[in-house]
Amino acid sequence: MTVEFAIRGGVVPVIDDLSFDLDSGGTLSLVGESGCGKSMTALAIMGLIPSPPGVISAGSIILQGEDLVQATDARLRAIRGNEISMVFQEPMTSLNPVYTVGEQIAETLRRHQGLTRNQAKAQAIQMIDAVQIPLPDRRVNDYPHQLSGGMRQRIMIAMALACQPKILIADEPTTALDVTVQAQIFDLMQNLQRETGAAIILITHDMGSVAEMAERVVVMY
Repeated sequence: MTVEFAIRGGVVPVIDDLSFDLDSGGTLSLVGESGCGKSMTALAIMGLIPSPPGVISAGSIILQGEDLVQATDARLRAIRGNEISMVFQEPMTSLNPVYTVGEQIAETLRRHQGLTRNQAKAQAIQMIDAVQIPLPDRRVNDYPHQLSGGMRQRIMIAMALACQPKILIADEPTTALDVTVQAQIFDLMQNLQRETGAAIILITHDMGSVAEMAERVVVMY
């Protein structure tokens, strides 16, 4: 896959001829320096490259035989959150501060699974419990600012896994968390992976995280 961005005076390749594959239930890590295209790769897989100025100029992204590069916007919206989900590196900016965490998980379920409001809330409580946050019946009504950094990241993982996606992309999922909480988040991701069979793409520059999580590594530069 090649991704290019149009700039004044020409075209700049942001990702140049990147290729990898990932089996169900496997974990692959993308590593490299800041600016090498790791997060852009994730956005390309999610169909979220801003266009213009960005474009996938060559290659394909195959999900169970379907080329996502050729998919319509409507199809990509159906895939995002449902078949491919992403955990972003800063949950405080990814979570909406004016809605409770339960409402945000429930919205994902209602949009992709067609659940009623009550069904979605019940499932949200189950997901909060699944990511090992105590008192899920109470926490479902909390706002993001009422939770610690580690809990907010757990909520992001709960949202990402709510619809049981085939692929979970985790972009620096433990940034700004202390070492103890980092280990807890990685343990959580591995446990949920075993339960759901999801494949994980871990984006990081931390080789300790790679050693903890990954079976295979792609080095970008």
